[in-house]
Amino acid sequence: MREKKAKIVCLVPSWTETLLVAGAFVAGRTRFCIHPADLVADIPVVGGTKNLKLDEILQLAPDLVVMDQEENRLEMAEQLRASGIEIMASQVSGLQSAADFLQALSQKLNRPKLAEFSERYRNLEKKTFSRDKFLQNSVLEKNSDVPFEGIDYVIWRKPFMVIGAGTFISEIMAKIGIELTRSEKYPKVSPQELLSSYCLFSTEPFPFAGEFAVLTEQGFRGALIDGEKISWYGVRNLEFMESCAE
Repeated sequence: MREKKAKIVCLVPSWTETLLVAGAFVAGRTRFCIHPADLVADIPVVGGTKNLKLDEILQLAPDLVVMDQEENRLEMAEQLRASGIEIMASQVSGLQSAADFLQALSQKLNRPKLAEFSERYRNLEKKTFSRDKFLQNSVLEKNSDVPFEGIDYVIWRKPFMVIGAGTFISEIMAKIGIELTRSEKYPKVSPQELLSSYCLFSTEPFPFAGEFAVLTEQGFRGALIDGEKISWYGVRNLEFMESCAE
């Protein structure tokens, strides 16, 4: 008898990719769920990460909706629960919490591949990482060498926002010896502050790839960095970190 897979709507791009790679049945996604391109092409879009089309989700009749406490809004979760839909929401602040959620998903969906990803994340805690490999594999363009301190990881413009302590990204960066020392998780900073920092401009969520040349001309010192490899917890970040291990 063929296995009956749970029908999932996923509202988190990184989890959508991870679920599909693990062989789960994703029946609905956000417009930002773009990987793997060949697998998401035929999956209906049911909104974005900050809004959803409730009627379309109800029509899909999912067994589970996968969310994230930072990617998605509380109101979205409340709407889904009020409609009788079960949700699982991650709160990922580091390697351990990513591993824990993958394990919980594996048990819920009976997907052994997710448990394998969980164990591989736990194994990262035991490894050391090469700063050179990390930068070689993630930096797309730079206008000066990356220093060892005075770094800001920039995720937004107008206003500029950077990454601080207590986040998944800050833990990932700390693994290779780059400390993001701001105390708030996502502080807003002035352009003048950033002009005195070395800036890692992330390719997402703000599309800095199209603005890096202009920022360089304006006097910002830094590099363009592949944000998906660093912030898409799940299979994409996992494989990237494994490639940087010594």
